[in-house]
Amino acid sequence: MNRNSWQWLAVALAVLGLAAFSVALGTNLLPPRTVAEAKGTLGPWILTWGMVWMAVLASVILAGFLVATSLGKARRSD
Repeated sequence: MNRNSWQWLAVALAVLGLAAFSVALGTNLLPPRTVAEAKGTLGPWILTWGMVWMAVLASVILAGFLVATSLGKARRSD
């Protein structure tokens, strides 16, 4: 693809915005840990937060790759 570097940076910022949105969504939709412990649903609570943080990690890695692409640091190995 032939894109300008500012477009890659804009997409990287959008990906980081999605990461922040997923944390905000998890914070608003999941009950606090104490409530999950009291209801006996701590296992699913931990798994759900694990999935949220894995999505954040994937977003950060993707944003890093996009920034490296915009700076010309990511090269295709032939």
